[in-house]
Amino acid sequence: MTAPAASARLFVADELAAETSIQPSKEQQHYLLNVMRCRDGERVLVFNGRDGEWQAEIRREGRRECQLVIRQVTRAQTSSPDLWLLFAPVKKARLDFIAQKASEMGCSRIWPVRTEHCQISRVNDDRMLANAIEAAEQTERLDIAETMPFTDLAAALDSCETDRHIIFCDEASAGDADMNAVRVLTAAAPISRAALLIGPEGGFSDSERAMISDRQNSLKLSLGPRILRADTAAIAALACFQSVCGDWG
Repeated sequence: MTAPAASARLFVADELAAETSIQPSKEQQHYLLNVMRCRDGERVLVFNGRDGEWQAEIRREGRRECQLVIRQVTRAQTSSPDLWLLFAPVKKARLDFIAQKASEMGCSRIWPVRTEHCQISRVNDDRMLANAIEAAEQTERLDIAETMPFTDLAAALDSCETDRHIIFCDEASAGDADMNAVRVLTAAAPISRAALLIGPEGGFSDSERAMISDRQNSLKLSLGPRILRADTAAIAALACFQSVCGDWG
């Protein structure tokens, strides 16, 4: 017999096992009971990034509270590609967009980095994580992208393992056919671990370009003949990588 369709999908921190109960957060309870208007006994999907995806049954406890009874596993745990996005942060709405889309497109780590021409002085870590979680819930990811604190570019690069390719999207290479993103990535494939690097609106400084180029496994590429905004560049670079080297193929 086919199980009833789930009405919502939630990320939870709890361990998941059959016939155990968990209590959603107050915000999740409000969403289930007042926004989705779920009824007692209705099914939802839950995941925690470790134990796969499970079907759970709502048990209402009055008008405003509920428990979730874990029933059966629906998908075994899988991991997203070992793909990091390092980017110079932009203003709030566009930063939200980057975090959401990077999560949707399979990044395992989302990392805002401070560059010489960066015009943003702080990043709301909690908001960035919330955007990554919401995107994972909506796109059926089984894991959550790790969101990192705002870090100097040099320190972030120093944390990259020696076998991780640093894929440097350089606006100075715009229109250079030899630096075409698909061509460069195809020649370098297969790439199992990568960090895509997107610069600020004002571009990288000469010293930053030299520092990046000196890194082991550094690849410079162009995202086309036009200078893209940072949020557009991030999505374009992720699409190129995933189609050539990632899990789209």
